[in-house]
Amino acid sequence: MGAGCVLILGYSVRSGSGSLAKFLGVATVGLMTAGAALLSGGLLGFLFGVPHTREDGSGPANNNKDSRGNPNEGRQTGSGASTSYRANTSLEQISDWLSKMIVGVGLVEIKVIPGKLRELAAYISKGLGQGESEEVFALTILLYFSVCGFVFGFLWARLYLARWFRQADEIQILGEKISRLEKKQQADARALAVISQLNRQMDDPPLGETQVAEMIRAASAPVRSQIFSQAEKTSANTDADNYDLKNEAVISILKGLIASDVGDRYHRNHSELSFAYRRQKPPNWQKAEDEITKAIEIRDKLGKQGWRYYEFHRARCRIEQDANFKKKTVSEPTFIERILSDLREAYSDVDRWPKWYHPESIVRKWMDLNKIDITALQRP
Repeated sequence: MGAGCVLILGYSVRSGSGSLAKFLGVATVGLMTAGAALLSGGLLGFLFGVPHTREDGSGPANNNKDSRGNPNEGRQTGSGASTSYRANTSLEQISDWLSKMIVGVGLVEIKVIPGKLRELAAYISKGLGQGESEEVFALTILLYFSVCGFVFGFLWARLYLARWFRQADEIQILGEKISRLEKKQQADARALAVISQLNRQMDDPPLGETQVAEMIRAASAPVRSQIFSQAEKTSANTDADNYDLKNEAVISILKGLIASDVGDRYHRNHSELSFAYRRQKPPNWQKAEDEITKAIEIRDKLGKQGWRYYEFHRARCRIEQDANFKKKTVSEPTFIERILSDLREAYSDVDRWPKWYHPESIVRKWMDLNKIDITALQRP
């Protein structure tokens, strides 16, 4: 293209015949004609070279459909990350339509194209001077710079445009990831503030259960695990100052953890809540029984082994609610069978059973009152 401009200036010197005004006139017409041809060819080359979006960095274009034929809501870039939006393919479609139309019309009208080019060259040659050489030179400018423009536009679109699109998508994805990470960090920081409720004093205002649940639900899994561990330790430390106040905070936090467990995957949230209800003053045995029952259901649904203390704890909760036991009379047969069903499960953990079945255990007192021997817990 630079060589072509130099030739135009050289031609202008010849045509100017020593006149600066004529030289400038011919040079201006020649350079502007070259620029127009270059721009037209470059636009045509751009249309033929527009890159198409792909489902991944290596596979063929698939009209942004997934494997089931559904619209792909996010296309992947070369780095393997996917955008959170569907790529706009209007430019690709226009490029396809125009390139096909141009090729189709060009083939149909190919006979008249040379004549039209000669007419255009004759019109332009009026600004270059009079004569056949000026018309030939004008036609040469049109063909020369339009071909240069086409090659330049096509290569630019193929070599650079796709890379710029990809880089723009990667920057967009990186920005979204950073934004999500910042939001997650902020949510984790707010959730960790819930732990301060475990050490609040009488004058400190408590957080509402709904607020606690929302803060915990927005936190990441490691932070929720950390909150659970702290709540478990606080609940178990019954000798701490203001324990009743701290235990109420434990109950609120455990309810928030349960609310965030939409898939019912963590049975220990319910078991620890049951223990916290038992440690209330006075103990809430009915809620303790309900929560430990839920923990048993989740444990069994997930196929977890162990945790047979749950049945022992549920038997204890039920015994505490037995009116006959409080009157030191024999329990109802149906009630006895329910308790024995739980105790048989607990007794299967032979290593821990002696620790649970100590002389001061309410379970042992109930079995003595109902004259039930330990052999009744052995499975046939």
